[in-house]
Amino acid sequence: MNEVMPPRRPGDGTAADRDMNVVNVIANSTVNGDVVQGGTVHLPPPAPPEWPVSIGVIPILASAFQPRTAVRETIDRVRAGNETVVLSQVLAGGGGVGKSQLAAHYAWQALEDGVDVVVWAAAADPVSVLLAYAEAAAAVQLPGATNAADRVEQDARRFLNWLSSTGRSWLVVLDDVTDFTATGPLWPGRSRRGNGRVLATTRQRGAHASGGGRAVVPVDVYDAAEAVAYLRERLTTAGYPYLLDPQAEELAEALGRLPLALAHAAAFMVNQQRTCTAYLELFRERTRALDAVLPPEADTELYGRPVAAALLISLDAAQQTEPRGLAVPAVRLAALLDPAGHPRELWTTRAVTEYLAKQRAAGATGAGPLSPGTGSDAEPAEPGEPPPVSADEALTALAVLHTYNLISSYPAGVDLPHRGAVAAHREVSIHALTARAARDTTPEPTPVQSAVMFAMHQLWPEEDHLDHRLAASLRANTAALRDTVGTEVLRLFPGFALRDRAGLSLLGAGLHAEAVDHWSEVVEADLAELGPENRRTLLSQANLAAAYAQAGRATDAAVLRKRVAVEHERLFGADSPETLAVLSSLAGSYTQIGFESDAVTLKEHVLAARERVLGPLHSDTVNSRNNLALTYEINGRYEEALALKEQVVVELTHLLGTGEHPRMLIALASLASSYAQAGRLADALEIEEKVLEVSERILGPDHPDTMAVRVSLASSYAATGRGEEALTLRRQAVADRERVQGPEHPDTLKALADLAVSCRRTGRHDEAVEIAERVLPLRSRILGRDHPDTLISAGNLVNAYATAGRLGRALKLAEALRPQQERVFGPHDDSTLAGRHAVALLRVLRGESVLADDPARAAKDAELAIEAVGPHVEPRLPALDQALADAHRLAEAARAALRAPAAPPGAGRESEG
Repeated sequence: MNEVMPPRRPGDGTAADRDMNVVNVIANSTVNGDVVQGGTVHLPPPAPPEWPVSIGVIPILASAFQPRTAVRETIDRVRAGNETVVLSQVLAGGGGVGKSQLAAHYAWQALEDGVDVVVWAAAADPVSVLLAYAEAAAAVQLPGATNAADRVEQDARRFLNWLSSTGRSWLVVLDDVTDFTATGPLWPGRSRRGNGRVLATTRQRGAHASGGGRAVVPVDVYDAAEAVAYLRERLTTAGYPYLLDPQAEELAEALGRLPLALAHAAAFMVNQQRTCTAYLELFRERTRALDAVLPPEADTELYGRPVAAALLISLDAAQQTEPRGLAVPAVRLAALLDPAGHPRELWTTRAVTEYLAKQRAAGATGAGPLSPGTGSDAEPAEPGEPPPVSADEALTALAVLHTYNLISSYPAGVDLPHRGAVAAHREVSIHALTARAARDTTPEPTPVQSAVMFAMHQLWPEEDHLDHRLAASLRANTAALRDTVGTEVLRLFPGFALRDRAGLSLLGAGLHAEAVDHWSEVVEADLAELGPENRRTLLSQANLAAAYAQAGRATDAAVLRKRVAVEHERLFGADSPETLAVLSSLAGSYTQIGFESDAVTLKEHVLAARERVLGPLHSDTVNSRNNLALTYEINGRYEEALALKEQVVVELTHLLGTGEHPRMLIALASLASSYAQAGRLADALEIEEKVLEVSERILGPDHPDTMAVRVSLASSYAATGRGEEALTLRRQAVADRERVQGPEHPDTLKALADLAVSCRRTGRHDEAVEIAERVLPLRSRILGRDHPDTLISAGNLVNAYATAGRLGRALKLAEALRPQQERVFGPHDDSTLAGRHAVALLRVLRGESVLADDPARAAKDAELAIEAVGPHVEPRLPALDQALADAHRLAEAARAALRAPAAPPGAGRESEG
């Protein structure tokens, strides 16, 4: 027999460690016949492996490859200190985020660093992994490894066993793992000597991805700097640096900073000589499919799939995952919403669950651009209602899409790379390009569009203050839907209902600029489609007028309300409730623009008409009476105002029979303000304290009416010298407004402004300045530089600087503010006169402070003070007369000082200090 002798010295099992001796012997045999014995034959050893050994085709790194420093630091951090425990790291991310490129970077780096064995296996097919392992076993010359077709699995096992014990360094990359449950020898075990590692890439991030000792490392899109750097390097190395322009950053954002999309876009720009600006304009055309602006021929990095197909390639698998049949319709629905995120609770609305049920029953398929049909292998649904989809199933469908990296679904507060903490009601998001690919492959968009619109309308809180963050998310998602489907769809039911709800929410949130844009667009569309006499058109114009009023455009609001009132009177009659409501709003505009007499006349007319048409105790009539009382107050008719408000309280007591009805609470709060105006502060305080207690109990502490009463009570405390109590209430008001309405709501900014005033009046000057400095730029940005509230904040900051002893800053701001106040308020408005008074007072104070050392400068200050409040300023106010008298005294003192002989050098020095 032929016997192969064992190795003569220990080693790692490769042929390089031994010679081969074939010894011919006869042992324990009976020989019947001729025997020829030739002795021992010495065979030469096979050539040792050439280290390093590289198996598989490692992808070439893309042009302008970005090193992804932050991601690599995460990968290395997970690896560090866990060499023998966390052997396998799984790079998980959606299509096109650059997972394979990162893995390739590690593979090439390993070869450069002298790692002995590097295996790259295409892991979408487990057989390919086995073949790579078998080839590797033969390449490192493991005993018995033949790489024969019928020995693949055995050779693969030999290789995995060798990896766990060898002293050689090694790296195995499993690219694009699609099935973590596949049986067979796929995953290397532990590296007992800490000299090996596994990197895998996958689109999945479910529990299986992190099972078996694996650690998942999320891979997301480029950060903003990496995305722009990629475009710059790619265009520069191609010889076209001039295609990069200031729109590069915006283009990167429009592409969602997706590496694959950026690569295709850069190639397209080079091929067609388009700048970033030109390409961005092309990309944003809604009518163009994704593959038209990121075409397959732009795949210069040989990715192998169109972008749309790459983004949706895992949708087929998701569609077959329980709950089966929901992934495709779910991703199509998510594709219509804001990529920045939408509320998770949207998926539990009746509109969404009914849509999913109908789509599942219809057999919705079409997972990607290569299979956009609507057929299905499932049995056709029976006629009638489809089997329902529960809210739990809908949420499970979201989890499936998340697992396959088709969407992201995280609880609010989770901190994500490049995105920060997930905001409340923004828990579910979809990449903008994945969404576009899904929309491109939606065969009939109407059902999903209707479902989204109904769902958002169902989810909208009855009053925005009940959850201002939810309302803000729904406003943003309505805007995204408009950009996605176009304004035409939102003109039809249920689109116009959602559109109008979002517009009213903008008004409620005090977002006047956005509200003006929104309602201007709606009015233009309604006029073109419905005509000027349609009720919806008239209502849209009334809402636009309200937006004008909020924006401080009182004249525009008055003009539009006058036009709407004329149309209402012509179409519906002078005494119709709609006409009277518009006239009431018009009266409010008259007050804003200073037409007090016209406002009084019109409100008296509305009140008389409502008493005649609706009756004296109708809620609209009572509201008119209260509104007229407010206008009387503005015109100084305090006794008449007080009488009307007392009448309102009596009428509501008769009408409602209780003092704890919300309408009664409003009327009582208004009556208290009149008592305060009349100097009856004790009566005002008694009512306000009672109203606040009842409001907190009946309406809740966060209701807008409750917060308004709290603010009024703070003002009453301040007026009665109870400054500390006023300060406490105003601090609470700021906290409440920020929590309920958000930190940038106009009501929140007003609460902050009031707090600054309270701080100043209680001697907290530094805090007053800090708050006033914070409020002014916020109001300027949110409301506009010329908004009355912005100018009031500027005046408050002047006062804060002055009382804090910062006269120079106060004077500089007051003088810069004066022409703006005259332009916005008019020359005779109280706010304008207050601004003139502030300049005069500060000039006098500054002049007095320099009189002794610089009388010429003091004289100039006196001159400018007289100019600010001189006799030509009308109407005259006592404060202006006092300031003028002080300025004249300063001028006389300065003239006297200038006439006096100069003091000898050094005179008077002993008295300084």
